[in-house]
Amino acid sequence: MTDSEHNAWLEAALANTLAGKPVQNISVDYPDISIGDAYSLQRELVRKLQDHGGWGRVYGYKAALTAEPAQQAMGINEPIVGVLFERAVHQADGATAIKTDRPVLLETEVGFTLGKPITKPVTEHDVFDAITHCKGMIELASPNLQQRPTSVDLISNNSASYGCIVGASNKHPLDIDLDAIPVTLRRLAAEDEVLHTATAGSVMAGQVDALIWLINSTLAQGYALRPGHVLMTGSIGSMHPGKAGKYWADFGALGDITFAIA
Repeated sequence: MTDSEHNAWLEAALANTLAGKPVQNISVDYPDISIGDAYSLQRELVRKLQDHGGWGRVYGYKAALTAEPAQQAMGINEPIVGVLFERAVHQADGATAIKTDRPVLLETEVGFTLGKPITKPVTEHDVFDAITHCKGMIELASPNLQQRPTSVDLISNNSASYGCIVGASNKHPLDIDLDAIPVTLRRLAAEDEVLHTATAGSVMAGQVDALIWLINSTLAQGYALRPGHVLMTGSIGSMHPGKAGKYWADFGALGDITFAIA
């Protein structure tokens, strides 16, 4: 992939992302692109979105493909990192229907808020030193690609990052049993439909493991972890198409979130 090809894909990806149009899969024209090159494209796309200004500041970071079957399907052996922007962050007031400019997938997750910067890798002994609280969250994920993605397609196009819905309940992770939290997502249609029920500890080897991985991997990709950033550790249970309607997510000790998709 030459510099001119690299820049041409970036400009086209930026234009389509801003317009809410699907982006061309990088693997179609460059099937041999590496994971490292895909992350390089991601970082540059993120920078261009920041420079554009319409997407706001970086809100935080997310882990994607945390389930082993999803990784196997993509031919990789670990999750991937994506960047979240303020533009599509919604507070869970339960009243306003959320409108999106592209199809989204709904995921239940736990988010961790930073109270101070993290500049070096963490371990299980200090992973919570910079965390002020955690909360239940709904990710609005969107691959936004023209064809079925490979791992490099997802990474280069910011790992299906689009937006999220933020729960109101804030607790310090050491005050609760994170992994034991039961999480249920329901679609409140004519007949109440349970979309999934799972426990928060089903992500990777548990929430601590997922958070350590996300922090260290985010730093390894050259991103800054600053106070106020939110870290989403991956989907608890299955992902579901964001059909129009009203939904309710119960996060046990972390409260609940009622929301609607227009």
